[in-house]
Amino acid sequence: MDLVKVSVKTSHEAVDAVSNILMEQGATGVQIDDRNDYEVLKREANWDQYELGDSRTDYNLNEAQVSAYFKDKIDVDNVVKKVKNKVGSLNQFGLDPGPNLVSVKSVKDEDWATSWEKYYHPERVTRFLTVVPSWEDYDIKNSDELMVRLDPGMAFGTGTHPTTKLAMQALEMTIRGDEIMLDVGTGSGVLSIAARELGAGTINAYDVDDVAVKSAEKNIALNPGMQEIHVMVNNLLDGINIKADIVVANILAEIIIPLIPQAEKCLNNGGIFITSGIIADKLDEVIATLKKHHFKINQVLTMRDWRAVIAEKVSEEN
Repeated sequence: MDLVKVSVKTSHEAVDAVSNILMEQGATGVQIDDRNDYEVLKREANWDQYELGDSRTDYNLNEAQVSAYFKDKIDVDNVVKKVKNKVGSLNQFGLDPGPNLVSVKSVKDEDWATSWEKYYHPERVTRFLTVVPSWEDYDIKNSDELMVRLDPGMAFGTGTHPTTKLAMQALEMTIRGDEIMLDVGTGSGVLSIAARELGAGTINAYDVDDVAVKSAEKNIALNPGMQEIHVMVNNLLDGINIKADIVVANILAEIIIPLIPQAEKCLNNGGIFITSGIIADKLDEVIATLKKHHFKINQVLTMRDWRAVIAEKVSEEN
């Protein structure tokens, strides 16, 4: 199956918001080409040996390009119109939309799955967790370092996006050992693998997309000691009656909101609900819905324009 690549040339400050807009339209995955980020990496990590393609140098340091990949059956004209309108309105939220130039290109799925590999390298995401591409040799640097091997393929979730980093940080802050966990919208499976590395017990991981489920299964097999992770196709927590200690969901706020009553049903009293993928202007709505469904907000984590919430289920009597 071929894919449609929709690219938006925007400002550096609007990258997260534009990524969110594209994912709202049903993107299979996103790619961010931000020259400012590459310049910082080159200075701080001596990355001069990594060649930047021409497509990454045709905009200045104040601009970036966000590309999204869609299944080829989408109404491209409608998606482009919606994206352009939403990006153009970002100035209402104090963000510079930049040039707001939208382009469309047809891409072979196998090209998408491999073209970004030379830009994806081991990254220490949290204090303990390092995400390592499956094709890279890597030696643990510290005795407390935990390695997550990953080949994300077509699924969204390399461990390097702010929403995934926030979710991994929240898991690191929450897991004490042997918890039953539900991972909703597992994508590449990175959060389930990270949770097992941190000591979680049985994990059930769900995704509505069978491509993501296959990707997660492949990644789980790359990491030892993952036998307690079970992956299956499911729409959110529909029909799931497991009582869990932790529910984690790194998905968009619009999907988190209908998930909240399902998470309330599946969590034990005192259980933790970790939500990430929340753009800043959606945070209040998510928190209000959590409180309505007997969740206490323990902490809000922030990275750029993204938010993650650690909430605790309390009994109705409280």
